[in-house]
Amino acid sequence: MPTLLIAIFDDSYSVTGSTGNDPLSNRYAEARRALTVVARRGSRRELAALLHFDTPRGDVGPVSLTRNGMRRLSRSLCVPQGAAGSSELGPSLRRAAAFAESCPQHAATLVIFSDLLLLDRDPSRVFRGLEDFAGEVHLVVLGSCVTPAELDGQVSITHIDRSDSPGAVARALFASLVTHRPGSHVAT
Repeated sequence: MPTLLIAIFDDSYSVTGSTGNDPLSNRYAEARRALTVVARRGSRRELAALLHFDTPRGDVGPVSLTRNGMRRLSRSLCVPQGAAGSSELGPSLRRAAAFAESCPQHAATLVIFSDLLLLDRDPSRVFRGLEDFAGEVHLVVLGSCVTPAELDGQVSITHIDRSDSPGAVARALFASLVTHRPGSHVAT
């Protein structure tokens, strides 16, 4: 089955700051690991895209999830230079929806890495918009126990905080990467 994984990263200060929920940007190293493992046996029918909350020039994709595609994806697996640190999810969610619409033959999966301390004008509307995404949605909540009331179970949620063992982000992303691969699973 052709697939499209779209990952959106929050680079706001509440995530990247020295007291933030991912001050070492380890989520990028772990995301690289998960993507690389799948890309080793990936195909041109498996696509990936990486988006950042406020810096479209750091975005990549959709590209084939293969070794060659990983070269392009790797450039986006860091906090983009010049990132303003915005906490607005809405604009990147719209870009993700456009990517999914441009690949209608692909089973889409959206993974969002954020602490959900959003500054969107109407966060409730943004959360409701997750349910309108044309595919699976996986929310990886970094460092907080926020679970938006607007989400009615159609969105899978993984909470990751400082007490989780290294590799928790990689496992969360890997689970989404293999969602549409028959017989695949992620060990807990």
